[in-house]
Amino acid sequence: MESVSEQGVGKRRRRSFLSRHPRLKRVVYSGYGLLFVPLIAITFPLYLVPRRVVYGIARAIGVWVVAPLVAEKVLRNVRYVYGERMTARRVKALGRKVSINVVWSAVDCYYLWVWWWRWRAERVVTGAEGLEEVARGLRGGKGLFMVTGHYHCFEIMPVYVAQVFGLQHGGVVARKFPSAILNWLNRRARLLHGIPTFYDQVREVMRELRENGVIGFLPDLHARKRLGVATTFYGKPTLTLDVHVRIAGQVGCPIVPAFMMRRKRRPWEYWLQVYEAVWVPRKPDEEQIREEVQRINDIFEKHIRRYPSGWVWFHNKWGLW
Repeated sequence: MESVSEQGVGKRRRRSFLSRHPRLKRVVYSGYGLLFVPLIAITFPLYLVPRRVVYGIARAIGVWVVAPLVAEKVLRNVRYVYGERMTARRVKALGRKVSINVVWSAVDCYYLWVWWWRWRAERVVTGAEGLEEVARGLRGGKGLFMVTGHYHCFEIMPVYVAQVFGLQHGGVVARKFPSAILNWLNRRARLLHGIPTFYDQVREVMRELRENGVIGFLPDLHARKRLGVATTFYGKPTLTLDVHVRIAGQVGCPIVPAFMMRRKRRPWEYWLQVYEAVWVPRKPDEEQIREEVQRINDIFEKHIRRYPSGWVWFHNKWGLW
């Protein structure tokens, strides 16, 4: 397999303005967090509005506000992996669908976190396929990783699984934002549903797994060199996070890929698609780790190829900018 550097993808281009100004980046991300304050202040009248109306407004915001902002990044990623096989018209349509789903997912989080005491899994997740994979993994007594991508409202998944299986242990592994305010808001919101957040806390994650907990993880972003291994995604070289595979090999637990799938006619409802578990060899060597990470990448790719509009295509997955 050709290395990332051989393809030139690993050669970073000029960093974005915020990346070159970390202090300003912290201010901007703190502003993102503060945007939640007025939303919470008007929460009651907004909750009374029918969901069909709320999601209709969110759709318009996705089309007219978000889509133009992310269009260039979506185009670069799609062109890189599909080439000329996808016409400009289809790329534009995909960018619109992605933007709409992103805004819809923000609305999902609003109901999930702001109105947490009224949120019920059975009202939002109306079906599931492959849950026996989760049950089989939990019968082993060593917990499991549930891995997904930045795909629809992934924040629903740990809450749903915890409620369905009555879990007392588990949580999610997350990346820190450049803003302490935003990090606090995310931790606090998840804890409302009993879902702790782990940042660089490997021992705590392993402890939760040994207590037969479920750990959520998103390995689909472009990884830094020291945190990932060279793999391919859509046949193109990229660095992929490998911490879930390393921990699973140490603990002896399975890794279960899964995706939240949005209903077309009722976008506030979901069904959960769970795929066959991946079992990592005990104490794997570096080549085995790479192979298992690639296997999970292939499952992700197969799903996203079939349902591309759910994935956030404007992430810098292949290091193109």
